[in-house]
Amino acid sequence: MNSGGSLTTSPGGAKVFSMKAVWQGSISLGLLSIPVKLYGATHRKDIAFHLLHRKCSSPLQYERYCPHCDAAVRWQEVVHGYEYEKGKFVVLSDEELEGAALEGSKTLQIEGFVAPQEVEPVYLERAYLLEPSQEGQKAYSLLRQAMESARLVALGRLVLRHKEHRVLLRPYEGGAIMLHTLFYPHEILKPQGLQLPQEEPSRKELQLAVELLKGYRMAFRPEGWKDAYREALMGLIQAKIQGREVKVAPVAERAKVVSLMEALKKSLQEAPRRRARAK
Repeated sequence: MNSGGSLTTSPGGAKVFSMKAVWQGSISLGLLSIPVKLYGATHRKDIAFHLLHRKCSSPLQYERYCPHCDAAVRWQEVVHGYEYEKGKFVVLSDEELEGAALEGSKTLQIEGFVAPQEVEPVYLERAYLLEPSQEGQKAYSLLRQAMESARLVALGRLVLRHKEHRVLLRPYEGGAIMLHTLFYPHEILKPQGLQLPQEEPSRKELQLAVELLKGYRMAFRPEGWKDAYREALMGLIQAKIQGREVKVAPVAERAKVVSLMEALKKSLQEAPRRRARAK
């Protein structure tokens, strides 16, 4: 998902921001106030498909349609409705939604600091970048460097798009501060109800599994990641465009594993070869 902007390529080939701020206000920490703007930090590269009419390949069009009135509806006639019971709605106008904005909607209130490892990754929702205004440059840099030196991240509150978000601020590369919106606990699903394993592994199995994990230990270098599916899909699309015959390679069947111990032992044997290939 594109969070509030887009990326463009400069003449030198570098990726640069070309976007509109999704929020503007101030970071508040005690008596410290830092004027900032908030920008989306991620940009999805999904391949978009259009739905076409098989008969003539024309793109399909969609319209807002009211089945009760049997008529198309213009945007000017659309309102927000909350379904409080099945088939019953309470209607809110744009003015009412704006009027309900929480007090302090222009303030990013920092409430405290925690160690990064205390925050479960499942709580992280979307990523944004904070940019200081001209008068907030020094205070912004001070906050970032203080968090980096103390090895702490900030937790706070921010009103964004008619919702109060809990947020996390952390030092990011290039002297920036990254902001993550966080899920609330009631928005995170619990594992209750899943058919989870009841049988505990043996001590020997656990020992071999730990050795296997160590054999696959690697550095986190996302710059080397490749979107293999996207590349294959683009290759298929280009072949279609050029009128070439498209051939699909058969999927190789994986050898069946007889036992857990056998799988662990074979994986341990494969780990050194895998590391050698990676090098």
